[in-house]
Amino acid sequence: IFTLYTCLTSKQNKTKINEPTGGCQAIEDAYVLTECLANTKSTEKVQDALKDYYNQRIVRVSIVQFLSRLASDLIINAFDTPWSPHDNLGKSWKSYLTFFWKPILQYVIFPFQFAYLYSYYPSGRMGDLPETLRQKWEEQHLKVSEEAFERVEKEGQKAAGPSFFQNAASTASTTALAAKKDNESED
Repeated sequence: IFTLYTCLTSKQNKTKINEPTGGCQAIEDAYVLTECLANTKSTEKVQDALKDYYNQRIVRVSIVQFLSRLASDLIINAFDTPWSPHDNLGKSWKSYLTFFWKPILQYVIFPFQFAYLYSYYPSGRMGDLPETLRQKWEEQHLKVSEEAFERVEKEGQKAAGPSFFQNAASTASTTALAAKKDNESED
């Protein structure tokens, strides 16, 4: 699923390299994709879940891409160091344009843009959800850890089994590559 998620988000979130928007969209994508796949009870329904994911995300992703590209193109191509009477910088027509557009951008366009970008609440505002999740996690792990301590107190600490690397070394001949090498050596 991680590979599928990576392909979907990297294909869908085409923002410019200097913009962190793609990362934010990937987080939103992960949430929606998880919700869609979590409701899928059989493999036959995966394609429908992915279509649902696409339909839920395409409009927002398109708008965010447009806003990000527009902002980036304006900043890179249309604007320059704003004109100022206090220095010799900003003498081009772009500098004057930037000077006059600055209040409009700062007080009108950017607030609307960022209000939209930060408006994504997939299930509404979180309210007391973080505190509820923390309490649930704490209760669950306290119970599990207390049970483990009680078991160790009664039964004693058992010796640990072989490490992951020891297990991997002992089963190395069962891998596909090892089997292929074994077959080649027999021929």
